[in-house]
Amino acid sequence: MKKLSSQIDISILEKAKILEMITDYLLKYTNSTKTCYACNIIDDVLILGAINSSNLNLARNYQREILKDINAKFYGSLSKKLTKIKFKIISNPII
Repeated sequence: MKKLSSQIDISILEKAKILEMITDYLLKYTNSTKTCYACNIIDDVLILGAINSSNLNLARNYQREILKDINAKFYGSLSKKLTKIKFKIISNPII
């Protein structure tokens, strides 16, 4: 049986690692609880998801600071500078 990492494209694994690091970094803005998740990066847009709208509003209040900090901290990992955040409500983030 082949290793899972040999069957998945390396770019997908790298993107998943960056999204996980961004999710962990968002704890700074969400009062040390994991309520907001980095779901995807499409072009220069970061998509953040949360279980309910009150958690999204918490992240939405810090939208500019989040963009500024993520662009500074993950400058080497991101291929493009993020310019916008889209917010989505997700049903089950831990799948």
